[in-house]
Amino acid sequence: MQVLPTNIINYKKIKVGVKNFFLKNQIIIVPLLFLLLFVSLYFLIDFSTQSLVAHDEGLYARRARLIEYSDNWFSPPFPSPHHKTLGSYWFIALSIRLFGKSELALRLPSILSSFLCLISSYLIALKITNKQTALISLYSLSSIPLWIQYSRYASPDIPFVLSILLVILFFLKSLDSSEYTKQSFYIFISGLFVSTSFFIRSYMAFVPLIGLSPFIFYHLLNKKYSFKFFFCTGILIGSIPTFLNLYFSVKKFGIVGITALFDFAKKQAVGDVSFNNFLFLPLNFLYLTFPIGILIIILLVFTRSNNKTNYPLLTYCYPILSLTLLLCMSTSYPHYYLFLLPPLSIIFATFIKSYSFRYTFSRSAIGYLLLILTLFLSSLLIFSVFNYKDLVILYSQGNPVIVYIITSLLILSYLTSIRFLFDYKQLSFNLINFFFNIVIPQYISLSLLFNFGVLGNPNYKIKLFLKDISVSSIANSNTIYLFSVDSKIKTLLLYYLPSSKVIDGSEGIRKYKYVITSNKNSFNKLDEQQFFIPVKKFDKHSLLMNITN
Repeated sequence: MQVLPTNIINYKKIKVGVKNFFLKNQIIIVPLLFLLLFVSLYFLIDFSTQSLVAHDEGLYARRARLIEYSDNWFSPPFPSPHHKTLGSYWFIALSIRLFGKSELALRLPSILSSFLCLISSYLIALKITNKQTALISLYSLSSIPLWIQYSRYASPDIPFVLSILLVILFFLKSLDSSEYTKQSFYIFISGLFVSTSFFIRSYMAFVPLIGLSPFIFYHLLNKKYSFKFFFCTGILIGSIPTFLNLYFSVKKFGIVGITALFDFAKKQAVGDVSFNNFLFLPLNFLYLTFPIGILIIILLVFTRSNNKTNYPLLTYCYPILSLTLLLCMSTSYPHYYLFLLPPLSIIFATFIKSYSFRYTFSRSAIGYLLLILTLFLSSLLIFSVFNYKDLVILYSQGNPVIVYIITSLLILSYLTSIRFLFDYKQLSFNLINFFFNIVIPQYISLSLLFNFGVLGNPNYKIKLFLKDISVSSIANSNTIYLFSVDSKIKTLLLYYLPSSKVIDGSEGIRKYKYVITSNKNSFNKLDEQQFFIPVKKFDKHSLLMNITN
């Protein structure tokens, strides 16, 4: 009889043991593995492929670095009155101090805040509805293109959204708690984040706070005086950084240190209401929130929600009132709507989890509308990839394979999702499966595109230019002067080259040793151009060296 070696026997025992362990615990292991994948897509970013987006990222980065360098965390370190409270730059400045001057440091506050926003939004949805609906809202929010973009953007927008979510979460926890001490603590923390949100985002905090006011006041009126006191005390204590900021601003610039803040708010909010704002919903809304935006419109038209919500003033009144205020503002940008994405995802989850059809033809109408949409998107992706090969190669930095793989994944997800809309092989009409079949590949695809610099990396040529040995050796030991440089490029260069200075006029330009300028600007018309030779070029700009010095 043949005797098997001991190592083979042990290997078989280990294999059987591992298999049995997995089968017994697959309910825990599979979600855990998926959670690890989900988290890794948030944090495994190749920052060597990232570059700042001008203007906003460059401006926030430069101002935050100035705060960190000057140690003026309350007094504005700017030469003129500033239109924002310093909380707009605090998190980025703190990250720079901890991790240095890199894209990782600049974008880490948004990445961490976004992750905490998902957890907070899930906990809020859990209190409003149920566990399954909260889970759908979590996947909805994490897959929205606008959310993915700003989760990797150096700005205060996502930390601001986190503050608003914490106002809501702790207020709900105070309502649900049965212990007086916990109620007092939670409502105090909720008030604390009310004023913190203003310190982070200035006047923009009024929009969601006004939207929340019916919900907050309704429940506060039914509370004892002590709870109102703790809520107001939290607001007052949380306002200390703002008061200090305004005090030092007045001390440095006079009353204009305060009026500049509110003049900017007035300019943004008051004026002629543009019809472009009202076009945001049917145009930008659809692709910036895909597929949640289009699905929720279809559900609102053809279905009724059977899901009960515990706080209708929070679930429906808050986003509707806030959206109305935004649409009435004279100036509006997509990132102004970021704080509405968590409530939007909760409303969507509420509808898709349990609904009834409004009309007899609702089921077939939804199926055919989504069929047309998925086929149209698949055709559009195929057309774009094959007809814009040069752009694919350019934005993928010469490595288009990742774009082709991700495009194939998206097209496959669209086509395979169709099976949940019709009775093929006894598959029932299932919008939830249709939703998950699209959003999970979308979340993975968009995250990879951002993580590896195919998206969110518009100025990589500037970084390549600055990393060049001939340029870096000059920049490390010399002041570089910027003359007639494009404003967006100038913003980034002032961050990446902190010792650089801007030249306002052409008079006396010959006295400067190194100058960066545009190839097609007025510099070519100056007589002094014969005294400069090019060192390195990028796009339309050149680093010039004065050969007479």
